Amino acid sequence: MFKKSLLISVLIANLSLINAQNITIDNIVETTYSNNYTLKALEESIKSAKEQINLSSKWKNPTLTFGATDIQFDDITRRDLEPMQGQFIGFSQVIPMGDKLEIEKKIATNDYQISKYSIEDKKLQYKSKIYEYIYKIKLLEERLSLFEEFKSNTSKLENLLTELYKYNKASQTQILNTQIMYQELNLKSQKLKTMLNTINLKLEQITYKKIEDINIHTNINEIILSKDIESHPKILSLTQVSKKQENISILEKEKKNSDIKVSLTYVQRDEKFEDYVNVAFAIPLSVYGSEDIKSRKAKFKTLEINNKLKDMKLTFKNQIKTYQQNINDSIITLNIINKNIIPKIKQLQKVLETYNSFNSYKKVDSKSLINNFNEIIKYRLKAVDEKEKYFSALAKSIYFTKEI
Repeated sequence: MFKKSLLISVLIANLSLINAQNITIDNIVETTYSNNYTLKALEESIKSAKEQINLSSKWKNPTLTFGATDIQFDDITRRDLEPMQGQFIGFSQVIPMGDKLEIEKKIATNDYQISKYSIEDKKLQYKSKIYEYIYKIKLLEERLSLFEEFKSNTSKLENLLTELYKYNKASQTQILNTQIMYQELNLKSQKLKTMLNTINLKLEQITYKKIEDINIHTNINEIILSKDIESHPKILSLTQVSKKQENISILEKEKKNSDIKVSLTYVQRDEKFEDYVNVAFAIPLSVYGSEDIKSRKAKFKTLEINNKLKDMKLTFKNQIKTYQQNINDSIITLNIINKNIIPKIKQLQKVLETYNSFNSYKKVDSKSLINNFNEIIKYRLKAVDEKEKYFSALAKSIYFTKEI
């Protein structure tokens, strides 16, 4: 029984470990969509907009009135003094004319669609930012790993120079310069750790979760970004805003067909007199042309939004082109650094090491060794910088292209 329980515990632990190691960005994005309070607030606004669609097709509530006429101050209980005295109960209802309710429903539907596109747009913003932060974290970790490697090599170089100093083939100055270089690397490593902690906190602020480890690679591949922007929620949202203004313009013209207010009142009088009924119709008169002005105003607003929409599409296309150019430039630069420059510097390092090992009658040319070693550091870091440029453009492009 004990062995069986132990086996189950081990299996559960292994499954937990596997799951922890298989955290992907998509998992993090989905968790963010579920937990983020800003998105939850937008989802509630969608529900509110949906209810407005149902509300827009409803008539205004009827009005119930009741009271008494010709109340005498001398004796308020006497209701038989004259024919005009009576008690009444009335009912009035506004009857919408034309297609106003149908147009108001269209406007409410526009608002509902705008709310839906707003949450999709916000999700894309978060997705893009999550990818950007995670790539930064991974590349900072790569830099830290490089610095640790460089620190290790610097320590080896210091040990070598210290050993050679015993045989008068290296100077105290060379050893001190190596120690200074090690401390500079140590200082830069500390700054990178601070940056890493800061980015992790920013990621946690969006995801509402502390991310320990993420399954993601930083390999560079040629990518062609999608240029299809017509289905982007920001574009669709502004299109709906334009349609809403068109519907508002139509509604303002339709308001010239004034709604009719119908009133029906039953008046009860003293038994000496007959009861009677009042019927009234109230129709607002559109004589000052305010509806036409409001309609033109909404029309101008439509034209303004349409121009903004054209400008936004152009901005989106140019931004995608810029990100594509950054990606392409980074690929070219990385190929030059990794395939042409770094191999040559490493080859030079071997030549210098060979020269120094055979040059037993002179001091070791440690200055050339250190300078060449620094060049390797510089170009390997440049490679990481280019990767950051590549992945930054890739992550930011997610907002515009909706994909990766």
